[in-house]
Amino acid sequence: MLNESIKLTGRLSIKKYNKKKELVETKEVPNLIVTSGKEFIASRLVANTLDVMGYMSIGDDNSVPALGQTSLQNELARVASTESSSGVSATFDASFGPGVGTGSLVEAGIFNTSDSSVKTFDGDTDVTNSSDNIAIIGHGFQTGDLVTYTDGGSATITGLTDGGTFYVIRIDDDNLKLATSETNANAGTAIDITGTSGATHKLSYGSMLCRTTFPVINKGATETVAISWVITVG
Repeated sequence: MLNESIKLTGRLSIKKYNKKKELVETKEVPNLIVTSGKEFIASRLVANTLDVMGYMSIGDDNSVPALGQTSLQNELARVASTESSSGVSATFDASFGPGVGTGSLVEAGIFNTSDSSVKTFDGDTDVTNSSDNIAIIGHGFQTGDLVTYTDGGSATITGLTDGGTFYVIRIDDDNLKLATSETNANAGTAIDITGTSGATHKLSYGSMLCRTTFPVINKGATETVAISWVITVG
């Protein structure tokens, strides 16, 4: 119910500075709190197993923000943010300095991990139905890591849900299974899955709180973009 009824709003202020640190451009836009962000808040109400939101990213894809998104559509850079709260609002501030995320910026997001890695696998050849194993070379995940599964337009793997969050059971560097909870992951209790066709299946680490798009800001190699993002409850 919380995922459906909680009311969150947000706006961000984007400022661009030239190499002399002179303010040359300012934009202010609203954002979308995505479903994974609401689920993150619900989880934090009862446990602290998920890392707090402490990172901000920018990208260059202006696809319309949607509730089911779990990452930027084409991330260029991610940096640590600073956080503060006042009353019912939380503020996230981040600076993308010279050489960090240059290009035609049109999207931004808030995350709880520094790792923007997304692992892609083939739902047919990389899934072993008899053992529920998923083979991903050098996946880098540890047991208990929270990941988001997306089918990328292919038929969803049986036992999983597109956009759903699951917990990793690490078998070795190149193999893993998925569990419905951290407790099950630590116990080695895997989800019964059946592979499907398509090489576009993905596992993404961490949670995204919100995503927004904005009119293009062309960031040169010597310029800095600073973002101040306010999230308000109620």
